[in-house]
Amino acid sequence: NGQLKSVTYMKQRNDTMLKVEFHSAFAQHHDGKCNEYYVQFNGQECTQPAPIVTSLFADKYLSSFWGTVPPGELSGFCIATSRGQLLSGPLTVSIHIYDRCSGGDAYTG
Repeated sequence: NGQLKSVTYMKQRNDTMLKVEFHSAFAQHHDGKCNEYYVQFNGQECTQPAPIVTSLFADKYLSSFWGTVPPGELSGFCIATSRGQLLSGPLTVSIHIYDRCSGGDAYTG
């Protein structure tokens, strides 16, 4: 659980949405476990149009090949969080991981 990456971005205009793309290698070890990867903006998840999130579940087949780490992507658009519209100015965008099923042992490249 915790933050994987973080970057501060200067949003130029109030009347735009922000597109986020995170490309990495995603691996999940142990059978029947899963992790969730999500994006936050200034510490809050997107609410409009929707949260930016993806999950990875490992079954017996996938977890047995943990030496091979397949590429993955987390992407989406954000207009607002629970605190309101993403306005112009400095904006911290961070990628987080949540161990949704205990013992997931996630890995990114």
